[in-house]
Amino acid sequence: MVSSLALAVGSLVAQPAQAQVSKDLTICESGDCDRQLSQLEQLARKGSGDAAAVVALAYASGDGVAQDQAKAERFIEQGARRRNPLAMYVIADWYQRGFVLPQDVAKSQLWLDRSVEAGYAPALYLKATQLLAASTATEQQQAVPLLERAAEQRLLTAMYALARLKQTGTLMEQDLPGAGKLFARLARSGHKDAGQQLQRINQQLQGTQFAKTDEAKLLRQAEQSVERITVTADASLYRTQLDRLVNQLDASGSFDNRSIGSRIRGVGCADTGSPCAVSSPSKGQSSLGDVLSGSRGGN
Repeated sequence: MVSSLALAVGSLVAQPAQAQVSKDLTICESGDCDRQLSQLEQLARKGSGDAAAVVALAYASGDGVAQDQAKAERFIEQGARRRNPLAMYVIADWYQRGFVLPQDVAKSQLWLDRSVEAGYAPALYLKATQLLAASTATEQQQAVPLLERAAEQRLLTAMYALARLKQTGTLMEQDLPGAGKLFARLARSGHKDAGQQLQRINQQLQGTQFAKTDEAKLLRQAEQSVERITVTADASLYRTQLDRLVNQLDASGSFDNRSIGSRIRGVGCADTGSPCAVSSPSKGQSSLGDVLSGSRGGN
């Protein structure tokens, strides 16, 4: 379900990789975000697809503004028309669930495919999971390059799925070293299961030629040195992230008074230098808390 504003903003600005957010966290209370959301709404009206997506999520969840599904619908459609990757991903989710928009599976798939074409990591991952659930090997195989593209953007869920395919030799040749590298990065990001999987891989590699290489030594060191540090991000951090998003969009120079009009193409997250990824696309994001907590794996 895509309904958290925190996950949305986190997908558009840099965020600590270990940050976690409570599903029940409200980012903006008692007018805390009035200024930022007002500025984002102005930027949305001037052509920013990123701003339109965030404002839509705020109105959908009632986080920072009075809940207004009509405005949520208007702004998310505005962002999607501008081919903003986040907006297209959100509108696909809303059509799938019948949230804000009437349920329409065909339209949901259409917008998901457009977000995939735009290279949005959560969309790549979601499409890959659909293909993995298909009945034919040909369709399942198509999921692999999508996972690889999402993993390159350090989307945690995609990194883990790809690591498991490499580890088990599913839909590809078994690649234990490659899986180990992914698990090591995931473990450093605080992934719950990655450390145990890395330990199993190091055990499997014992006695092999690879075990004598420097790469194998690094994997063993990673297993020994992994520290699971979880940072719980609070509402004040998310409000800071809103400020950063406003500053990013404003600094781009694409949305001044001269750029108002229907012919202006909305700037997407790639254009603003944002990472365009969230940590848990399978859970969705339709409130401030979900979007601001977007995270990527470590180096």
